[in-house]
Amino acid sequence: MIQISQVAAANYHYKRYSLEYFLNSAARLGFRNIELWASGPHFHLDYFTIQEVKSLYQQIKSKGLKVVCLTPEQYVYPVSISHPDPEYRKQSVEYFRRHIEAASLLECDRVLVTTGIAYLDADETEAWEWCRESLSEICKTAETNGVYLPMEAFTSFSTQVFNQAGHISKMIEEVGSPYLKGLADTDVMATTGKDKIHDFIRELGNDLNHVHFVDGNPGGHLVPGEGELDMAEALKALNDIDYKGYLGLELLDRRYILDPEKAMRDSLTWFEEHLS
Repeated sequence: MIQISQVAAANYHYKRYSLEYFLNSAARLGFRNIELWASGPHFHLDYFTIQEVKSLYQQIKSKGLKVVCLTPEQYVYPVSISHPDPEYRKQSVEYFRRHIEAASLLECDRVLVTTGIAYLDADETEAWEWCRESLSEICKTAETNGVYLPMEAFTSFSTQVFNQAGHISKMIEEVGSPYLKGLADTDVMATTGKDKIHDFIRELGNDLNHVHFVDGNPGGHLVPGEGELDMAEALKALNDIDYKGYLGLELLDRRYILDPEKAMRDSLTWFEEHLS
């Protein structure tokens, strides 16, 4: 049975407030675990020294919280391991390596990875190979640090190369690292329209390492219960396999920006009603 402690607060929609405000808010609401979005204005790694990352860890710990997934910004930032330019890919690999090392300092054992946005006029076979080669390099750092890499498929509007559960399972098999895992995002899969949560469960099996549990119309990244997706069915499907990972609240709609705590509280209320 999924426990309320598996629901992880996240700072995506707190970007008009300080990181400290988010941490206090998560603690105030009773969360134990958080998914930390590594992006400006909160945690842009270029502006943090090693000592400052260590200090952040102590700050998080002092509030009774634990980072269970570090999510480097990789949609807005120029990060893509499927880019045709070798130097672009090299810098993207280094970007992920640095965040894996930061995750280790935060005592976090997950760093979310994606393939990035793919050009429609690039050869798909080559793009796949670029991704595989890059992930193989990133996995070396992950293995050294004991950090898992839950890999998320973007929507078909962002990449034609990597947008389905089967793509994730195939890449995991080809890379062959025990630290490369899969992530299911209920909003993303609904937007692409090719998979449901059952497909991710079937394709990934024990490699399903993290879930973004959000509603949508079909997109939107909304509080569970505020969209048209069957979130109760998604929760039941995860319960049926005795899912032990975390459910990250990746809330992105701008309606939540001015009062982010209410959105987080409403999410908790939904889970309390559906886990009772």
